[in-house]
Amino acid sequence: MGRHSNVDCFYLCQTYARIPKHLIRDNANLLIMFKQDGTNLKHVYNDHVNTDMSYEDFSELCRTCWQQKYGFLVIDKDSSLTNGRYRTGFNVFAIPQND
Repeated sequence: MGRHSNVDCFYLCQTYARIPKHLIRDNANLLIMFKQDGTNLKHVYNDHVNTDMSYEDFSELCRTCWQQKYGFLVIDKDSSLTNGRYRTGFNVFAIPQND
């Protein structure tokens, strides 16, 4: 089963840092993040974001997403940086600015 049978898998968790890195975190292609604490945010940044923007910019992007009630950040690792890799919700693209 799995991708060869067009099956999508969802792994729901409350604490990103406790997910097995080599089994789940490294193989995820889409992350949906609701408000996180600093420890989890730093893990996500180090695992998926650090080549795209500074930690400060990532933290600000997250704060912006989480200001809305039920707001969330989407990280689509299969999309390019300018074509939806980072999203506020599912539909609003957030394009990091190069400093």
